[in-house]
Amino acid sequence: MEQIDSDRTISSQIKYQGKIVNIREDTILLENGAQAQREVVEHRPAVAILPIDSENNALLVKQYRHPTSQYILEVPAGLVELGEEPDETAMRELREETGYASKNLRLLGGLWSSPGFTDEYLYCYLAKDLVENRLPADEDEEITVEKIPLSRVDQLIKLGEIQDAKTVAVILMATKLF
Repeated sequence: MEQIDSDRTISSQIKYQGKIVNIREDTILLENGAQAQREVVEHRPAVAILPIDSENNALLVKQYRHPTSQYILEVPAGLVELGEEPDETAMRELREETGYASKNLRLLGGLWSSPGFTDEYLYCYLAKDLVENRLPADEDEEITVEKIPLSRVDQLIKLGEIQDAKTVAVILMATKLF
C-alpha cells in the first residue's frame, strides 16, 4: 500500500521487493526546506481480530515468530489479499486460525502498526457469537489456539505474557473503549 505524499517526496526508489514487504528509499522535503532520507517498509493492509466465545474467553493464537525467536501469544491476524475487503479478510483469518466464524463481527477502528518506518495499516475487529467453521490453515503457519478468560487478559499483558502490540491495542479497543 504505497502512500507517497507527492508534495513532500522528491524521489522514491524501490530497494527490495519481497513476498510480504517491499522496501523503498525516499528523499523528502522537510518543512524547514532541508532534505532527508527515509526508508519505508511497504506492507499491504492487514486485519487483527479479538474473538470472544460464549464463555467470555478470548481465543488467542500462539505461533513462532522468527524475528523475535520465540512463540508469541496474539490475536488472529493476516494480510488483506488483493481484491478482498477487510471484513472478508477478518472472517477468513478467523476461520483459518481459530476454526470459528463469527455471526457478530464488528469493526472497532484501525491503526498504523509502526508509522516511523512502515505504511502497514491494521483494521481491528471484535468477533462474537462464534460458530465452528474451519478453513484449512496456511501451509507455512504452525498455530495453536489458547482460550484465555477475558478477565485474565489485563494480567497477562502486565506480566509480559502478551507483548504483541496489535494484540494489546485490539484488546484495549474492545474491552476499554467500547
